[in-house]
Amino acid sequence: MIDESSSAIPPDEPSAEGTRYTREQIDAMIAATGYDLDLHPAHIVRKVHQRATTCFQQVMAGEDLTPTQFAALATILRHGEVSQNHLGRLTAMDPSTISLVVRKLRKLGLVTRGASSTDQRMVIIQLTDKGVDYTLARLGKSKEAGLQLLAPLSAAEQALLLELLQRISDDQSSS
Repeated sequence: MIDESSSAIPPDEPSAEGTRYTREQIDAMIAATGYDLDLHPAHIVRKVHQRATTCFQQVMAGEDLTPTQFAALATILRHGEVSQNHLGRLTAMDPSTISLVVRKLRKLGLVTRGASSTDQRMVIIQLTDKGVDYTLARLGKSKEAGLQLLAPLSAAEQALLLELLQRISDDQSSS
């Protein structure tokens, strides 16, 4: 017979107090799985993302600009005019997100949106002259945000971290 008071196996019925599990049982069940939120890779990546966003916001203080909006601007600057769909793929944004980003950048007068000369169904995005000037003037600040993010690491650790993160982000087997 299994003693439910000390077993990691959950009881079938709630106790007389109305709770199904004791704290000790829950702790034992969690321990049996090996789960630890503080060591979970996705949780750590989320915390690093939060830190990256904070670094960006501090460096870009006073700007009405998010990291995703800047990623779109820098990508268009690098590639020239691109379809909205391709811009989304290049910046790893889903169609609804890139649509919102482009709408905001248009509102700021930094990009224009028009139909392709070869395929009227394709939406083409390009920087305005204001968008080129704006983006060029902020590339250094964005680089500074990245340096702030990586500051706790040595140069070798920074290179290794970036290499490992790139390998994970490029892995198509899990997509």
